[in-house]
Amino acid sequence: MRQTGAMGGMRFLSQSKVVGPGGDILARTWAKAGLAIAEVDVAVEIDRARRVLRHLDERRPAAYRETTS
Repeated sequence: MRQTGAMGGMRFLSQSKVVGPGGDILARTWAKAGLAIAEVDVAVEIDRARRVLRHLDERRPAAYRETTS
């Protein structure tokens, strides 16, 4: 949950949003005051992101070398 607008002595800027692990915007406030709220099944969202974001598969361990301090 993210907030925009004023609350007590604190001011929150607009354009707040809730972003899922895959980078998709789940909720946003745009430029008006309010709360951006999204219900998220964390296990499902992480599983979905791991199926799409395969950057760890592109590692090349043979290119790494061990260093000694």
